[in-house]
Amino acid sequence: MLHLSIAAALIALTTSAFAQDGEVKNIKFGDGCINPVTTFAPGLGTCMVNADTSRIWCPSGKIFDRTEKEPRSSYVVRSICGLNQVL
Repeated sequence: MLHLSIAAALIALTTSAFAQDGEVKNIKFGDGCINPVTTFAPGLGTCMVNADTSRIWCPSGKIFDRTEKEPRSSYVVRSICGLNQVL
């Protein structure tokens, strides 16, 4: 039973939801960008905020800052925001 409990905990903690960097709040769409915002749908977009960080805006209002060298493509941004498709 102990092995099963440990395995279940590891599976739960390694899901993509736990791979997110911290959520940021109260930043308007496009604020702080050093390049133009790549917009995929209303309220869904990404841009670079400095040389090592990109920012992702979700239609739900969530905002994520991620450490990376270039903004993500639409399918990665949709996945981070928990969307199946862009309308």
